[in-house]
Amino acid sequence: MKAPSQVRLKGRVKRITFANPENGYTVAKVEIEGRLGLTTLVGRMPGLTEGQEVIISGKESTHPKFGPQIEVEECRMEQPSDAQGVQRYLASGLIKGVGPVLAERIVDTLGTGAVDIILEEPRRLAEVPGVGPKRAQVISEAVAAHGALRDLMVFLQTHGVSGSTALRIYRRYGAGALGVVQNKPHRLASDVRGIGFATADAIAARLGIAADHPERLQAGLLWILTKARDEGHVYLPYEELLERTAAELRVERALLGPAFARLHSEQEIVAEDTADGQRAVYLSGQHAMETLAARELARIARQEGLLTPERAAKAVEWVAGQLAVKPSPGQAAALTNLLEAGLGVLTGGPGTGKTTLVKAVITIARRMGLSIALAAPTGRAAKRLAQAGGREALTLHRLLEYSPKENRFLRGPDKPLEHGLIVVDESSMIDIWLGAHLAAAVGPTSRLLLVGDADQLPPVGPGLFFRQIMDSGAAKVARLTEIFRQDESGLIVANAHRILHGQMPRLPQGEGEGDFFFIEQKDPARAAEMIRDLVTQRLPRSFGLDPERDIQVLAPMHKGNLGCAHLNALLRQALNPRAAGRPGLAPGDRVMQVRNNYDLDVFNGDLGLALREDDEGLVVEMEHGPVSYAPADLDDLTLAYAITVHKSQGSEYPAVVIALAGEHYIMLNRPLLYTAVTRGKQLVVIVGQHKALKRAVEHAQPIHRYAALDTKIRKYLN
Repeated sequence: MKAPSQVRLKGRVKRITFANPENGYTVAKVEIEGRLGLTTLVGRMPGLTEGQEVIISGKESTHPKFGPQIEVEECRMEQPSDAQGVQRYLASGLIKGVGPVLAERIVDTLGTGAVDIILEEPRRLAEVPGVGPKRAQVISEAVAAHGALRDLMVFLQTHGVSGSTALRIYRRYGAGALGVVQNKPHRLASDVRGIGFATADAIAARLGIAADHPERLQAGLLWILTKARDEGHVYLPYEELLERTAAELRVERALLGPAFARLHSEQEIVAEDTADGQRAVYLSGQHAMETLAARELARIARQEGLLTPERAAKAVEWVAGQLAVKPSPGQAAALTNLLEAGLGVLTGGPGTGKTTLVKAVITIARRMGLSIALAAPTGRAAKRLAQAGGREALTLHRLLEYSPKENRFLRGPDKPLEHGLIVVDESSMIDIWLGAHLAAAVGPTSRLLLVGDADQLPPVGPGLFFRQIMDSGAAKVARLTEIFRQDESGLIVANAHRILHGQMPRLPQGEGEGDFFFIEQKDPARAAEMIRDLVTQRLPRSFGLDPERDIQVLAPMHKGNLGCAHLNALLRQALNPRAAGRPGLAPGDRVMQVRNNYDLDVFNGDLGLALREDDEGLVVEMEHGPVSYAPADLDDLTLAYAITVHKSQGSEYPAVVIALAGEHYIMLNRPLLYTAVTRGKQLVVIVGQHKALKRAVEHAQPIHRYAALDTKIRKYLN
């Protein structure tokens, strides 16, 4: 097959075959200078219109269905310069109120400079027969809006910013986007997804903004707080904030004082003293969420439990006869404690009986005639909870009724959840933002039971919501430690608890029956090939597993021979050879959603299988059904033959293959290994180096995050 060739060409748009106004994806027929016939362009070209003159850069290729085309990487749009081009531009459909007939009259009246006249002297539109003052205003505003997008696109393309990112900037700021970019470019880093501080700072430097400009210093402080949020922190100590910002901006620390004071006076940041004498600095939104969560959790903790101590003890005796598995004495004591709580926490590792206690609480609440709500952070976790609880379970976003149109949860203090019992599983995944909204939505007569494993990795988002509720003393905590679900041939549960206590897992000698294996391979490249063979041949043959649906490869990080990127390439080549080497995603690919997309009803961590391409982009089979992804939305999907351990939180798979090597050194710790091992239901296979396994087991690495939810809860309880 002929490799795509890079081209840079100039031409005029003759026809728009397809255009998605939401993401700018366009298919156009263009008359290229020096070429016969029309050339097909495909790519993100928001604002492209018929008659427009363009300079495009891209790759020539041949689509198996649509034939020769140019995949556009950059498209510079210029004002049409002749009568026909101006007429086609005005009649393209993008200018509200102008069709072909009126476009012809405008050009006949105002000439080839009609577009500039409309922008600079809109009143002259009244010279055109049939155009009154109101219609002239509508037309001039439409031309101005389209021109603003075009000008923004041209400006940003000269600074290396892609068309899709330019469209996001335009949506964020509207017609004033170019003004923001030119006058306050650093705002882009905090306001627009996909633009980091380095990009915004580079634009600012090209515009001549000095390194010590107040706007740059303020933006730098906000950027470091934003980075800290993405690292899991809710706040940063004042001294650390200034040190990190000075290093990032390469300025003297003393310059940051006035910038800090300005942000504080404008309430973009909040500073308060902590219990250990530090000065904590928050983004204002982070502070509001932590404060809201603390206040509402303290309120819930003061609410009545399901039963009084006397009635709780009787209910525990009764429910023992209702369940297939009778609670042990330790479980019975934990259950009694939870039944008395307005705010309860149930935690424990695999095999300790969390599911039994959840069933018991639900059975008692049902016997009392109470309304019950079950929820979890992810769709997979909600599905498992529904199976355990014997009733429907929702994702937290659905329980709280998130509205994409209004960009908020409809459930809250003004419209609370009025269920007698709310059970939330996999609560260790909840970050401070989602936790605050959950707590605020719990009604005045509801009980909240949070279920999870406190020893797993912390949430991907900021905070330590689950752990700090336990530490606050506000909730009644039931911690299960006795292991029930294990036998001589099953090592997953036993080894998970050995890892948790800093002991090396027991490993079977040689290959045979069992559910936990370690395969030593010191060479990372050969280990990666071994993982490919395990997934595609050995495990399906030996255990009857479907390589695409039953086996999940986990790795500590993205980079390296045993990182997700390389493993995904190997596995894709073996499992979906038609897509191997192809840029972007293709039908047959296993994919994962990496950001919440409320419009599509898909969330961070959701797994799917790409089914087919259509005019809109790519159709992906997610757990709740097929989802059509437009080209811009595809940025939120990644290959998922191999995923990071962090991304696997809240999910279980029939089998997991875990990559573990010295190249993962900085990530190797006990919570990560424990989380990875507990993702496997039937089979766990670790491939890599014994010294890496030993490092992960021995390195406890206590979680370090700046968060003060526990302190704030105690303040509201007093």
